[in-house]
Amino acid sequence: MSATQTSSRARTYALYTGAPRQLACEVVAGLPRRAPLIPAPAHHEQLLLESEVFYWVLGSQRNFFEFPFGIQYVQPTADGIRLHLESNASLDSLLAGLLPGRVSVGSGDDEVHGLNGCRITARSERGIELRRLGQPTSIRLTGPSRRAFQKAEAALAERIRDHGGEASWLAGGTWTAHERRWEDERQPLPYESTWRDAAWLPSGLLRRLGLLHTVAVPQVVTGHESRLGEWWVLELDHDADTGLRRAELVQALTDPEHGLPLELRGHRDLTPGKSLGLILLKSPDNTATLQLRYDRFDYPVKPERAEMFAAIRRRISTVTGEAPLPAMPDCSATG
Repeated sequence: MSATQTSSRARTYALYTGAPRQLACEVVAGLPRRAPLIPAPAHHEQLLLESEVFYWVLGSQRNFFEFPFGIQYVQPTADGIRLHLESNASLDSLLAGLLPGRVSVGSGDDEVHGLNGCRITARSERGIELRRLGQPTSIRLTGPSRRAFQKAEAALAERIRDHGGEASWLAGGTWTAHERRWEDERQPLPYESTWRDAAWLPSGLLRRLGLLHTVAVPQVVTGHESRLGEWWVLELDHDADTGLRRAELVQALTDPEHGLPLELRGHRDLTPGKSLGLILLKSPDNTATLQLRYDRFDYPVKPERAEMFAAIRRRISTVTGEAPLPAMPDCSATG
């Protein structure tokens, strides 16, 4: 492969993953000839686990971060995925969503919060690795220091115990009784056939998370799933004076080589104060749907948030230009 081709592929890899240029070049240089830049998981268990990770990433979004969900970039491989976190604050948020724990709910019953059966199987100076017991899976979290990981983990375990729960991930290489019962009762969402059929979408979005800040320019991204994982919704909040870059994001998501098997089925313009901007993307086999919701919102910049919002504005300012979406007058964006 020529230097020009390598450089071009590295730019594309960085676009989809958010990876720094040097890392993108190293990854591309190490790929076999004709290997996909964004590979799919080699094992179905990994794909299902990534679908759960994306679910908890959306559910744990409680704070403002420079990058969407506090994840600066991802590094997907056939055997697993690495999530590089921007800060200690994003580490606290994500660990609270991913590490499994028995917690009490409003009804007085207990349930497992987080990735049932997952354990920390490796630690390094800049990260940890999570694997599900008995399965060929791997989720690596990197970025903050070893001390920051230890502090965040200890604080989470103490918080769970203070509320009468159990930090299940500390059970080592065995399932806790409650985890096993939760699994035997087929409580985790991936046991639903609808979820399993659509799991390629949240896994694929997680592996292309960089697009939400290299192509799109939202201040904040939130989201949720519905219909047992058949529908996934991303809500992209923009400030008043930036372009929405809807067409650019749709093009990247539906790219035949690097994107996902999605088709544009409809869109609606944003009318501030009256209606959200909507984009509807569906798979040809109708197993999964992605709806993008656009709004403009001026978040109050409190003193303690000033530095964070300045960083968000700097990120947004590096992405310019905006193309129109194709006219689709007879198509619905609501499904």
